[in-house]
Amino acid sequence: MSSPTVNSPIGEFNFAANSSPDVIGERCNVIERRAKAYFTKAEVTRCAEKQGSGDSKDNMSRAQWCTFIDAVGSNLGLPQSTISTAQLLYNRFFLFQPSKDFASAKQKTDLCITCLFVSTKIEETYKKLKDILVAAYQVKHPEGPEINAESQTLEEQRRRVIQNERTIVETICFDFQFVLPHKLLVKFVKKLKGDKYLYLKAYNIVNECYKTTVCLRFPPAAMATASIFLATKLLHRENFPFTIHNMPWYKIFLVKIEDIEEISYLILDHFILESSSNPDDSANEEYTQLKLSISQQAKEREAAMEDVTMNNIDIESNGDSLQMINGASKDHTVRYMFATVPEIHFV
Repeated sequence: MSSPTVNSPIGEFNFAANSSPDVIGERCNVIERRAKAYFTKAEVTRCAEKQGSGDSKDNMSRAQWCTFIDAVGSNLGLPQSTISTAQLLYNRFFLFQPSKDFASAKQKTDLCITCLFVSTKIEETYKKLKDILVAAYQVKHPEGPEINAESQTLEEQRRRVIQNERTIVETICFDFQFVLPHKLLVKFVKKLKGDKYLYLKAYNIVNECYKTTVCLRFPPAAMATASIFLATKLLHRENFPFTIHNMPWYKIFLVKIEDIEEISYLILDHFILESSSNPDDSANEEYTQLKLSISQQAKEREAAMEDVTMNNIDIESNGDSLQMINGASKDHTVRYMFATVPEIHFV
C-alpha cells in the first residue's frame, strides 16, 4: 500500500509508517510547512512550470485579474494596502495551485473575490462579503441590470468563496505578515528630495508590481527603490541624485542595483505586454528603448566596477523537516511555520 502524500507550498512529502517495535506507544508523522517571504527566480519559474503556467498568456491573465481586484477594491473604497495584499494573495495562490483547476472566468472571479475578502481581514479594513460580491458584480456588469444582495445567485457565489477561503489561507501557511512598500516609498522620495510628480509616478509603478511576479521575488525596499528609479527614467529626470554623501543613492536604502534593474525590466515587460493590444501606442516604443538604455548602463557599470561587491540582506529560508511525535497510528498533522521578514527602520 503506497504512502499518502500531501501538497504543500514547499513541495510534496511522503508519510511512511516507520514506527519501530522498540518504541512504546503509537506515533504519527508531522510535516512542517514553512512559509517563505520571497522566492528566487528559479523557484518562481519551477513552480510556474509545475502548475502549467508562466508564458506570456498567463502573464496577461494575471495582469487582467489583478486589475479586476483593483477595480472591485476601488469600487468599495478600500485603501491601496488592502488591494495590494489581495493581489499578492492571488499571485501566491497560483504559485502553488494548478491553474487548470481555476481555468474558467467564473472560478477566477470567485478567487479574486476571496483574495479581497481575506485581505480585508488581514489589513483590518473589514467589509461584508455580500458587499464585496455586489461590488464585483457591478464591475463585471457596469451597464446593469442591478442585482439584489439577497439573490440566489450571490448566495451560491458566497458559498463558493467561503470554500476558497480555506484553500487560500492554507496555501500561504496561515502567514499573514505581509510588508508593503508604500510607506517606504514616501520616506525614500522625501529622503531624495523628490517632488509630488516623482512620488505619484513611482506610486503608480509600485502598484503595478503587484500585477506581476515582482511582489513574489523582491522585498518592499527593493520595489520602492526600483519604482523611484523607473519613475525618474520615464519622467526624464536627468539631474536625479546618483550619489548621496559620496555613495550611490540606492545603497542608502540597502538595495542592490542589480535588483533595481531586474525589477525595471520586469515592469517594462509588463507595460509592453499591456500596450501590445494597441500597436499605435507610442509608449510601447519608449518602454523598449528604455529597456535597452538600462541594459546598456548595466553593461557599462559592470565593466567599470568588476571588483566592487555590494552588501545584501540575505533572507534566511529554513529547510523543511519531517518529525515524529506521539499520536494515532497512520495519521498525520500539519504544523505551519511563519516566514521571518526582516524589518527595515528608515528615518
